Amino acid sequence: MEYFLFVSFFALFSIGHISNNKDRVSIYYFFVFVVSLLVGLRGNQDEYSQFYTLIPSLDNAILSDFKFKEPFFTFTVSLFQYLSMPPQSIYLFFSSIAVIINGYFFKKFTPFYFLAFLIYLSHAISIKEISGLRLGYASALLLPMIYFIQEKKYVKFFLTYSLSAMVQYVGLLSIFLIFLNREFKPKLLISGLIIAIVLHYFGVVHYSVNFFAKIGLIPLFIADYVQSEYHAYSASLIFHLKTLQQIVTIILMIICFERFKNIVAVKVKYYNLLFNAYYFGTLLLILFSSLAIFAFRFSAHFMAVEPIILTYVIWIFSNKKIPYLFLLFSFLVIAFINYVVLGRIEDYMFLLQ
Repeated sequence: MEYFLFVSFFALFSIGHISNNKDRVSIYYFFVFVVSLLVGLRGNQDEYSQFYTLIPSLDNAILSDFKFKEPFFTFTVSLFQYLSMPPQSIYLFFSSIAVIINGYFFKKFTPFYFLAFLIYLSHAISIKEISGLRLGYASALLLPMIYFIQEKKYVKFFLTYSLSAMVQYVGLLSIFLIFLNREFKPKLLISGLIIAIVLHYFGVVHYSVNFFAKIGLIPLFIADYVQSEYHAYSASLIFHLKTLQQIVTIILMIICFERFKNIVAVKVKYYNLLFNAYYFGTLLLILFSSLAIFAFRFSAHFMAVEPIILTYVIWIFSNKKIPYLFLLFSFLVIAFINYVVLGRIEDYMFLLQ
């Protein structure tokens, strides 16, 4: 319940932001900082704290120790061990930084940044920063990567890309952003969506991945996930609400693509790459939905752009307050379902126990 109450409190400031039409940056960043501390100082769902005890201190580490987890994650934990920092430091470093990166780039990518952060708090943060830390960190870095590509700062892009992939291997998928930095025709986008759905229902990806796993062409740690019934269950396209929501959102955006693109593109130059990233993440969600852990991790990685592009819908309407408030109250309902009805997150505990 406390999560929903916090989101509701933040929603009051979000309403004030659109009703007064004022740029309240200081208040916004205050909330971003508070959330980053709350996430970094949490004590629940602390599975990563056990890695802290397993990874040796930097002065005792050998090269093979860095094969335990992704190298930058292992190095960071090992460094914290060497500096005699407590296990809480890994949450403060990875999870808190992820929240700050998200908050900063919401402000950079959309004028409706209060609403974008509210959307993020209602769902995405619960499956990334609160439920873990590596996925959230790697996903957050997707936003500066999009910025660096658009600004043609490729050295900074590859540096950020490395920091993402070396903490969570799913970050390797971010390399596709370079190829997504172009405009695709609506017919091609619709065709791609249809092909992905057809391939899913024929089980092409499922059988291909299992085949490659059996003949040893997939790394062992990935093959273990493929062969696990707990992780590799099938997520229905129709009955899984998040999957259905992303498909419907993409279809509506494609149908309105020309008008949508022409309106939004003059407002923000990052729209095309942000949309393509969301589209690509949705394709991966569809294609791998028979292997749920891959589908949701791939999709969650690219979900970093979702709060931003959803706010762009507001520009289509002449009266901006109506769609703004509609989105705000819709995601308050989603927050209520996630945090109260379904109880997806444990009650908040301060610091690791």
